[in-house]
Amino acid sequence: MKKISPINASLIFAAAAALLFAAVMSLPFRFAPRSTTLNAAMFLCLAGYAALLCRLSGKGLRVLSAPFLILSAVLAVAGSLAGFVIPAAAGLCWIRSGICFPGPLVRRIFAEALTVAAGLALVGGLHPAGLTGWTLGLWMFFLIQALYFVIIDTAPGPRGESADRDPRQTVRGRVQALLREQKLERAFEELQLSAHRSSDT
Repeated sequence: MKKISPINASLIFAAAAALLFAAVMSLPFRFAPRSTTLNAAMFLCLAGYAALLCRLSGKGLRVLSAPFLILSAVLAVAGSLAGFVIPAAAGLCWIRSGICFPGPLVRRIFAEALTVAAGLALVGGLHPAGLTGWTLGLWMFFLIQALYFVIIDTAPGPRGESADRDPRQTVRGRVQALLREQKLERAFEELQLSAHRSSDT
């Protein structure tokens, strides 16, 4: 089965996150402030995206325990939307480039600064109001996150037969090849000596 690329997965998840956000926001949470409801919906979307990144990178969900423990505490005490969105963006950077898909440091910082900052700036520039505005803003935010995987190469390198071998086995194979070559050289030398001797007689 062909593995889906992180770019395509992020694009697909953008639509799924928008639907999830719309579904959560449509629930009658009248007992909670609107900012708390928005933060909870964003927390669920971030949890889904983090689980997807773990799946794509081949890591277990246990690696997410530390980031989401901190984000859960922030969610519980966040009194406003901005009080949770900024820590959530930092948590996304931690999960994506610090745990699941690390790359070269400079390129990683550039990719995170571009995608997260551009996504937040876009949502802030839209000034979303109402369910439709927030859903559209979240959808566009996750669309921009696909750019991270354009900047950071997540494709596995070529794995030939020599790359799959243990380095000690590779060295051992080279030594054995050299010994075989030496044996062949000696055999040829002996054949030439025997040929000279036969011709002399």
